[in-house]
Amino acid sequence: MEAPAVGEVREESGARAESAEPSDGSEPDRERSESTVPPGRSRARIAALLEWLLLGGGMLLLAVYPRPPMMGDGLVRYQALLQLLEQRQMPEMAYSLIGPLFATPLWVIGRWYGDPQPVLAQYNLLLFGFALVAVHLLLRDRMDRRLLRRFLLLLVAGSMAAAHVQDFYGEMFTATTVGVGLLAATLPGTGRTTRLAGWTGVVLGVANTPASVVALGLVVGLLCLRERRLRYLLVLLAAGLLVAGEAWLRFGDPLHRAYANNGGGQTVMPYSGEPGFSYPLLLGLAAILFSFGKGLLWFTPGLFLPVRRWLPERAGRDVAGVWLLWLVFVAGLVLVYASWWAWYGGLYWGPRFFLLAILPASLALAVRLGAAEAGPWANLATLAAVLLSVWGAANSLVYGQLWPWTCYDNNYYLESLCHFTPEFSPLWYPLVAQPALTGLQRVALAGHAVLLLWLVGPVLARLARQAGAALRSGRSAWSPRNWGW
Repeated sequence: MEAPAVGEVREESGARAESAEPSDGSEPDRERSESTVPPGRSRARIAALLEWLLLGGGMLLLAVYPRPPMMGDGLVRYQALLQLLEQRQMPEMAYSLIGPLFATPLWVIGRWYGDPQPVLAQYNLLLFGFALVAVHLLLRDRMDRRLLRRFLLLLVAGSMAAAHVQDFYGEMFTATTVGVGLLAATLPGTGRTTRLAGWTGVVLGVANTPASVVALGLVVGLLCLRERRLRYLLVLLAAGLLVAGEAWLRFGDPLHRAYANNGGGQTVMPYSGEPGFSYPLLLGLAAILFSFGKGLLWFTPGLFLPVRRWLPERAGRDVAGVWLLWLVFVAGLVLVYASWWAWYGGLYWGPRFFLLAILPASLALAVRLGAAEAGPWANLATLAAVLLSVWGAANSLVYGQLWPWTCYDNNYYLESLCHFTPEFSPLWYPLVAQPALTGLQRVALAGHAVLLLWLVGPVLARLARQAGAALRSGRSAWSPRNWGW
C-alpha cells in the first residue's frame, strides 16, 4: 500500500496530543518531548489549521462581497414581508411566506438602523452559515475530520452556494432546512430532541417550496421500505397540512393553486408560451441534467461520480444513508420541475431549483479526493469534477451579474441561447466577454485558485505516480528481452 501524501494524512477523530510530564515533578526534557511527537500527527495538525483558515476565509469573502440589488423572486419575497410586517396586510404573492417569516429578526434590526433591505440581504448567508455549523456538529464524531473539512470547504468554495447567499430568494431556506433536517433526523444515535428538530426543519423547508412535496414523498417512501416503519408518513402528512394551511390562511382555500395560470412569453422555442406543466418530460429531464447553461452535470458534477462503494468505508454507513436520501430528494425535484414551463429557474445564475444538490455532490467529491486506491481514470474524473465545481463557485461569485443580454432582449425571445449553448452559458460566457475585474474580484479568483491547488494536490500526486508506473511498465514491455521470434 502506498504511503499517503502530505495532503492525504488522515486525522484521527478525537486525537489529542499528550503532554510529557515527569513523575518526579522536575522540568520536562523539552528536546525529548518534541522528539516524541509523531511526524504524521504534526502534519495533520498543520493541514487542519490551513483548511480551517481556508474555510474561514471563504466565509469572510462571501460576507464582505458586495450584494447586487434585489431582483426577481427575491424582491417579491422581500416586498411581501414588508407588506405583512409594516402594513399589516396579507400579501398575495404566489410564493410561500414561511421562509421570509424567519427573517423577521433581521427586519427588526434593519428597522432599527433605518433600512431593512441591506440587513435582510444577509439572510441567506446566515442560513448557510448556520447549516455549516450544524453539519459540523452532527458529523464531527461520525466521520474522519479531514473528510469533513473537505466537505465543508467544497460547500463554501466548490459549489453554487455563492450565487444563493447574495439575495432573498427562497431556495437557500429549503436547501438548508431539508438538507440539515434529514441529517439530524435520520442519523442513528441522535437524541429525540435532535430528531424532532430535524423533521421540523424538513417540514418547514418543504412547505416553503410546495413543489418539493413530491421529493419528500420519495424520501419518505424509501425510509418506510428501509426501516419497515409507517410512522415516516406522518412527516409527509405534516408537510401537506402546512402547505394547505398556509393556502387557507392567505387565500381562503386550502387547495388554492397559486401557479394555475402561470406561464411565460412566446419565444423561439416550440413549447414556450404555455402555462403550468407544459414542457415535455423527457426534454425537461435532458435539459436539467445536461444543458450547458443550467445542467446539473456542469454545475454539480459530483452528483455523477460513482462513489457508492467508497462512501460507507470513508464516511460511515450512517452518513452514506443520508447521502442517498439527499440524492433521492434531488431526483424528486428533477422529476417535478422537468415538466414545468420554467424548468430553468428564470433569469438566475445556474439551476437554482436544485440547490440542495450541493450536499450530495460536495460529499461525493470529498470522498473521491481521499480515495488513494482509485485508478487513473477515476482520478481524472475526480480532477475534472473538482475543477468544474471550484470554477463554478468562483464564477458565481465574481461573474454572477454578468449577463449576455442577447438572450433576454425582445421579451426573452432568444433566452434558450443561455440555456443550451456553451458560449452563452454563465460558466463560459466570462471567457467570451472578458470583463475588467476589480481588486476584490481578483482576490476572490486567487483564493479559489489556492483552494483548488490544495484540494487537487493529492489527486495530481496519485496521477503522477500512476503515469510513472505506466511508463515503467511500458518500457519493460518494449525491452528486447521480453520479445521472442
